[in-house]
Amino acid sequence: MKHTRKDLSESKIEYQIEVAAEDVAKHHRAAVSRLAKDIKVSGFRQGHVPPEVAERNIDPARLADESVNGAINGALIELIELEQIQLLDQPDISVTKFVSGQALEFKAIVEVVPPVKLADPAKLKTKKTAVKIEDDEVNEVIERIRNDAAKKAIVDRAAKLGDEAIINFNGKDKDGTSIEGAKGDDYALKLGSNTFIPGFEEGIVGHKAGDTFDLPLTFPKDYGAKQLAGAKVNFAIEVKEIKEIKLPDLDDKFAASIAPDFKTIADLEKDIRSELEARAEQDSEQKFKDDLLDELTEKSKAPTPEILVDDQITSLERNFTQNLMYRGMTLEQYLENEGLSREDWTKKELRPAAEKRVRNSLVMAQLTRDWDVTVSEDEVVAQQAKVIAQYNDPSLRQRFESDEAKRQLAQQLIADKTLTKLAELNSK
Repeated sequence: MKHTRKDLSESKIEYQIEVAAEDVAKHHRAAVSRLAKDIKVSGFRQGHVPPEVAERNIDPARLADESVNGAINGALIELIELEQIQLLDQPDISVTKFVSGQALEFKAIVEVVPPVKLADPAKLKTKKTAVKIEDDEVNEVIERIRNDAAKKAIVDRAAKLGDEAIINFNGKDKDGTSIEGAKGDDYALKLGSNTFIPGFEEGIVGHKAGDTFDLPLTFPKDYGAKQLAGAKVNFAIEVKEIKEIKLPDLDDKFAASIAPDFKTIADLEKDIRSELEARAEQDSEQKFKDDLLDELTEKSKAPTPEILVDDQITSLERNFTQNLMYRGMTLEQYLENEGLSREDWTKKELRPAAEKRVRNSLVMAQLTRDWDVTVSEDEVVAQQAKVIAQYNDPSLRQRFESDEAKRQLAQQLIADKTLTKLAELNSK
């Protein structure tokens, strides 16, 4: 096979290919052999027609297509091996010369994984964040545990901060129209938790069960939902119950009620601190690896082929839409809340994220190849067993037993190994 190469862009190449005459003839004979199995010729059993007889009875156009396709596929396999390229899509093929069984020339325009020029992975400036757990963090966890163990009693008095109020509320705009997301029934609200906008919880203080009243408020100018930012809303509120929250005393008895191993409140605090430190260390390590990859990508030359970017945009949009669905919101509602058109959203949010994903992925792939990172079958099987053990649902367990799941686990293990080595190189 002879070929010439013309680079059209960083990820697109045009090849002019001339297939050797003996290969054209070989694929011609192979095509005759395949098609002969379906030929019926008087005097011969089907499937046993001699090639020279079968060829005279095969539609010439069908034979040409079969032999050309076989020769082109064979030539492309050889080309990929010779050029050491990775295709991103099906090649665009144009046959420029064909003589049945004798000659074949064609042009192939291919989209390939572009070359990546890595910066030195051992000379990155990103540093790992030191882990330090503050007393306030430990106290916050203890307060959450106390609140979970709190006893609540209905009281016949005016609400005060620290109480739990069971309310119905309905927020309306200046025209009296109910506002989506500003309505709730039998909502349990701890007064003083700052769960709602400023003024809402304070506005319930002083009211008793059975009270109904209006509470006019203005949403903060930096409120997350843009259509409500700075908006004046009138909340119609009905107080249904007031509950006094009685927190358990913060003493050794409370610690022992959490777990038998805790003899004192100090034991509980020590255990909480240890768990918070372990989580923080894990998060810090993962952030360190992610930041190192981002820095390496930023310093490396890694293009963004449009075909890969488009795939990532589609994936990001699908995942985002599914997450919105779980929150009871459509993409259209989200875009309206944010004051964005679909085009602006794609341009400002999806495309930059997709391009970053593509560049990071290409850099990771190059790093993995350069370091020859691999995983053994035993490592994959062990990880698969570890994942499966986390699920009791047979259908979920079965999902992780598939060959595709194993391939994904292998890819994840390779990525983890690569990032771990990158972190080790830059931890000195």
